[in-house]
Amino acid sequence: MNNNQTTGHMYAFAAALALSGSFIFSKSALNNLTMVHFGLVWFSLGIVWNGGWFFFRREYRKLKDDTLSKTLLALAIAILEGAATWLFYMAIKEMENPAVVSFIGNIGPVFVTIMGITLLRERFLGSQLTGIIITIIGVFVINYRSGGFAGFYDPGSIYVILASLLFAAATILGRWKQKLLEPGYMSLIRTILLALLMGILTLRSGNFPELNTSLWRDLALGSFLETLLVIVFAYRSLKLIEATKTSLIISSKGVWTLILAWIFLGVFPSWVQLSGGLLTLVGVWLITWDRKVTLRG
Repeated sequence: MNNNQTTGHMYAFAAALALSGSFIFSKSALNNLTMVHFGLVWFSLGIVWNGGWFFFRREYRKLKDDTLSKTLLALAIAILEGAATWLFYMAIKEMENPAVVSFIGNIGPVFVTIMGITLLRERFLGSQLTGIIITIIGVFVINYRSGGFAGFYDPGSIYVILASLLFAAATILGRWKQKLLEPGYMSLIRTILLALLMGILTLRSGNFPELNTSLWRDLALGSFLETLLVIVFAYRSLKLIEATKTSLIISSKGVWTLILAWIFLGVFPSWVQLSGGLLTLVGVWLITWDRKVTLRG
């Protein structure tokens, strides 16, 4: 059990690092591409990465039992994850600093905890309530502008909150049906669905820009991290540890994104945004601090 817990924590931490890197590469690419063109290349490359992983590692062998149930679960999670991913990248395109997007996204563990309590009957502790309140306060601080909380009216903030809600729903569904969950299969379906959608939208637009070497590099590396490594690591973590613990560790992405954005993009959040981001980290930590979970059924 201890080995499983340690392995689960390592998978979640690896997902956080991969997600942070993907934020930086995606922001760099989105500075030069429309969302549709970005998505077409990003997720088409994702099919290559996921398809290679799926067949090279013979992940298809895991589908011999309960194939229909595993496919339906993978499809349901892929749709939730796909919609959330689209909203998240819309937010990254709208907002200057991807670290701010990441910090606002820390509202996700609040949704995970509430859903875990109500849907999975996970035990509720007083520290979680404190953590939820602090996380929400942190999100309000991040969105504070002179004279009020006008940041909540920014499309980027709205996109992140909606994306976090959808990601939380996918996380809970994955934890609930973790015995049927095949991360590699789910990730492949997700990238195929998103690539098809972006392809249809590109055909309707009737044009496609030329891509230079640096854009191809950012798109290839970023899609490899986000469409394959993040998904595989995060859902493998869910098979070993509680949903809220996975969310807690992945929420550290805000810190890593902040550092990477400062180094590679030369942007740094305002002190108000940074303070709010740190509050969300404290809140997320409290949500899962000394947490003991019981699942029924």
